[in-house]
Amino acid sequence: MKLCNNIYMFYLIKILFIYLVILIITSCSNKEDKVLVEGANSEISSTVENETDEKINDNDIVIEDTLSESEKANKIFNEKLLEVGDRVFFDYDQARFKKEGIETLKRQARFLIENQNITVTIEGHCDARGTREYNLALGERRAYTVKSFLTSLGVDEDRISIISFGKEKLQSLENTEQAWAQSRTAVTIINP
Repeated sequence: MKLCNNIYMFYLIKILFIYLVILIITSCSNKEDKVLVEGANSEISSTVENETDEKINDNDIVIEDTLSESEKANKIFNEKLLEVGDRVFFDYDQARFKKEGIETLKRQARFLIENQNITVTIEGHCDARGTREYNLALGERRAYTVKSFLTSLGVDEDRISIISFGKEKLQSLENTEQAWAQSRTAVTIINP
C-alpha cells in the first residue's frame, strides 16, 4: 500500500511540474508579436487577444512595399547570381583563379548573356598579409583576370567594371590559412 502511495505521489508531482512549466511558458509569452517582412516598411504588428475577445479583422493588417521596381529587379538578379555563384578563389600571391572557378564563371557568363541589361563590377580581394599597395595591385590583377575570362565567353567588356579592395575589405577576419583562403577572391556584384 505504501508503494502505491509513493508511485501516486511521484506521478502527481510530475503532472504538477509539467502544468507549472506550461503555465510559466504561456504567462511569459509576449502579448504583442512583431513580424519583420523584407521589402516592407518597418514591421507588421499583431496582438494576441484573449479567447473571449473578438477576432482580428484581416483588413487591419497593412503591408507597404517601399522597394521601387528597379530595386525589386536588382534584388531578384542578385539572388540569381548567388545561385549561379558570385565568387572565385585564388591561391596565395596568384592572379589566376583556381580550376573550380571555371564552372562558376561559365555559369556567370550564361547568366549575364541571358540578362543583357545587367552591368557588374568585379571586386578583387586579397588576404591580410602583404603591404597595402601590393595587395591593391594584386586585387586588381585578380579582378581583371575574371573580367578577361567572362569577356572570352561572350560577355560585352563594357558591361564589366573592376575594382580592387586589396586587403581593405577582408572576407574573413581570422588569421588562419583557411580564413586567408576565403579572402583571396574575386566577387561579382550586380550594379544598381
